[in-house]
Amino acid sequence: MGAQGRDLQSRQAIKAQGSGLTVSWQFEAVKVSKEVTELRAAGVPLLRLRGEGAEATVQRLAAQLNDARWRGISPDMLQVVWIKGGYQLQLQGEPLLTVTHALAQQMGSEPKALAQQWAQRLRQALSWQWLAVPLTEAVIAVGEELTIPLLGNAVGDVQVQARPAEPLRWRVGVEKQAVFVTLKGMDVGAGILRIVKGRVGVRLPFRVLHRAARWRQTPVAWVRGKQVSRGMVWEAIENAVLMAMQFQLGARWQVLPAPDGQMPSFVKPNEALVWRVQVTGEQLLPVDEVVTIPLRSFPSSLGDADLLVISNDPETFRDYRVLCRGLLPVGQTLRFMLHHRNGLTHSAALSLELLNTEEHPVSIITRFGYGMPKESELQAGHEATASFLQGLNDDAAVRLTLPSQSAYRLLRFALKPKDTASALVEVRLDEPAGVAYRVVTTATMPPKTELLTGTQLAEALTGGNEPPPFPKPMRVLESTHVAGGAWTFLSVGRFGLQHPLKGRTLHGNYGVVYRVTLRFVNPTARLWQAQLLVEPTGGVAKGAFIVNGRMVEVPLLRPYQEHLLHAFSLAPHQTQTVTVVTIPSAGSFYPIQLVARTQ
Repeated sequence: MGAQGRDLQSRQAIKAQGSGLTVSWQFEAVKVSKEVTELRAAGVPLLRLRGEGAEATVQRLAAQLNDARWRGISPDMLQVVWIKGGYQLQLQGEPLLTVTHALAQQMGSEPKALAQQWAQRLRQALSWQWLAVPLTEAVIAVGEELTIPLLGNAVGDVQVQARPAEPLRWRVGVEKQAVFVTLKGMDVGAGILRIVKGRVGVRLPFRVLHRAARWRQTPVAWVRGKQVSRGMVWEAIENAVLMAMQFQLGARWQVLPAPDGQMPSFVKPNEALVWRVQVTGEQLLPVDEVVTIPLRSFPSSLGDADLLVISNDPETFRDYRVLCRGLLPVGQTLRFMLHHRNGLTHSAALSLELLNTEEHPVSIITRFGYGMPKESELQAGHEATASFLQGLNDDAAVRLTLPSQSAYRLLRFALKPKDTASALVEVRLDEPAGVAYRVVTTATMPPKTELLTGTQLAEALTGGNEPPPFPKPMRVLESTHVAGGAWTFLSVGRFGLQHPLKGRTLHGNYGVVYRVTLRFVNPTARLWQAQLLVEPTGGVAKGAFIVNGRMVEVPLLRPYQEHLLHAFSLAPHQTQTVTVVTIPSAGSFYPIQLVARTQ
């Protein structure tokens, strides 16, 4: 390591462990009685002042002398100079202390004699050797090194001794007349380090601790699509850090966009983002680093969902329990629609967990959309639908790795009393593996991941799908509207999916994707104004629609209140096709209907 590198490491150590010095001795003010303060060096009294203001004067004098010592000022630069009213002690022309007739009389002496006596004592003290290190405690990570520069004017050989010796190894180095001691942490422990140079030394407390985490590899996040939402990018970044770092037991970690904690609403693949990674823990040395993490693109698309799991029973939970559970099928895209309200009188957490029972990491592909929990379940459901639909339209997804034999919490919501959490999630497991899912409520927010016990592993593999998923959660609607003819109506959410084995009906078709194709045909020689509207028929509702590839969000509508989704001119003998993709929003009252008309 070069001198510049050691200097940087020393500054980093000082910054990390707090400013401060450990010195063999220094000038200091010592109050010996209510009125008397002494200036001492290495415990030796040099002068004494009495009366009001004595303590402040001696403290200032000690600070000036310590500063002079740091600057390497020669003792003969301290002079006694006559001034009007007495004699003044000056250091490099700067006044230190004035001995007046009154002060000398108080001490039973003459001003000149007292000034010379004090000056001689100060010169002698300034000539003493001293040693310092720029730390008050050496804190070192196991397996890491800390370089400590030796400061001061002490001369002679350097000796180092640690008690106990087992946690540390050390070596003494010299470069360009700069002397330093490099410590390496070998094992967890604490003690006292004594560093002696020549005839003076310092005692420095030390601790050797584990670093909260270490990098195993360079983090890479995997995303795909035209653009990826902030929430999904954040998830991919967290997963990249989780898999790239080795965490100590009990470590707590978080990642934040750098430098200001902000990031855009959408990010494109093949970019690189700067993130701050922080890891802390009890009796662990923290990690606080800024790293650049690339967003790499992968080819696999989720496609259309094969199965739909509805987690809504009970919609309002009043205890801590598993609300939904099952096994991820291999090679099929499973969509979750979860919508739950906190019916407790205190806050609770709701999580969507993926439980990897394998002894090796397993990869999944996922996309999701959610709104922040809020009292309005209608608004929570609408935000979840809108964000999921945008990701569906952009073919956005992220690839995540589930740690071996661990619970990975894909979504975690903190719910105040009466808050509703709503989300739409799609997950596909492409490799044969035992991966279970759970929607669960807990009293406190659980960690992002945690190891599974033997009992949890067994329960994950043996539990059935509760509730059972609905197959093929998609409706394809097609219709033609002829200009000038009767209005055309298409119902969304009226005819619920039927479960082939359980005799269950999904009323409202919440979580089902509707793909609608409307052909507007103008067989006439005149110009028509075409309109596509939406109106609720089951109650108040909000909605989100992808119309010809563009997101349209509908405000709260009362029953049969019309809202315009799309309008255009239909030229003579022209045919235009309008495509609509939508999902019934949880919290709203479905069905609704789409209305095509011309005028």
